[in-house]
Amino acid sequence: MVVASLVIRSRLDRNQGELAHPARLTCATELEATCNTIREAAGADRLVLTVEAAGTTADRLAGATGDPGLDGWLVPDPWPDMVDIRRRTKALEPLFATGRQPLGRSPLALVVWKERGAVLAAKCGTPIGWKCLGDAAAAGPWTAIGGRPEWGSPKPGPTDPDSSIGLLVLGQAVAEWFGRTDLSTIDLEDDNFSRWFSALEKAPSSTSTAASPLDLMLAAGPAVYDATGAAEAEAGPVLSASARRNEVDTLYPSPMPSAGPVTANVVLATVTSSPAVASVRRLAGADEARKALAGNGWRVPGQPRVEGVTNSPLPPATNLPPPGLLEALRGRWHEVTGR
Repeated sequence: MVVASLVIRSRLDRNQGELAHPARLTCATELEATCNTIREAAGADRLVLTVEAAGTTADRLAGATGDPGLDGWLVPDPWPDMVDIRRRTKALEPLFATGRQPLGRSPLALVVWKERGAVLAAKCGTPIGWKCLGDAAAAGPWTAIGGRPEWGSPKPGPTDPDSSIGLLVLGQAVAEWFGRTDLSTIDLEDDNFSRWFSALEKAPSSTSTAASPLDLMLAAGPAVYDATGAAEAEAGPVLSASARRNEVDTLYPSPMPSAGPVTANVVLATVTSSPAVASVRRLAGADEARKALAGNGWRVPGQPRVEGVTNSPLPPATNLPPPGLLEALRGRWHEVTGR
């Protein structure tokens, strides 16, 4: 009886504490549906939710002093590490606890119209990926590599590095060009890489933000994008429901032979100094979060997979370049594109 009374009292104290000081969770835009489910399960009075682009959050936290305005950040790795790297360069203490484990994983896919893919395969060989797509963009119009005149110039989908997944796709593309992941900022000064990177990122593409690049590609057809990158968590379910699913191929480019695909790992990064760490972990890092991620296309051990998510094996590592290199890529992308 005494033990039961203590357990009940502990729960009451915890509930009162969470009501008085609700946990603050910030989520990357691509995880909005998952985070809305988490908030509904937790209750809006216990969990305050902010949804914004990962780049916006990262830029704010990199120079934050005092209260950073959040207790936890649900975002793909290595975004939290990128923030702490930038903070160290400013002589600020790291924000986030280490030892994070992924809540959900998803391979990064390249979705390409089959006709375009066949031309790329004839030019570059198989398997095709971002390196071949960038080479095509550098070559000029599609006719330069055997495409049709009406296709115009190659139009790869955007790899916006201020988006949580966009940056990972950009890292995937760059690692594929070099054929390795142990990259440093010195590698980015390679002249041949610079020409390839500029051609890929400055290729004609839509600037619409009304939909994700994949949604826009499927809705408007190849006149908008010839190919685009996305996490399988988005691409699988979207393609399985699309009337145009048989017109495209879904590829999983690997930076190195036999390395496996590049993966996005969703983590809950908690602020070390936050008094609400236990609350945000309980509300946003436990079973409800895992169920919500699985329901939105992420691979979560022990959870069923939604339609369109494959059973292909995932590598133990993400196969991404280091966090510092990804941060440098953000700067290079803005420099090249002028955005």
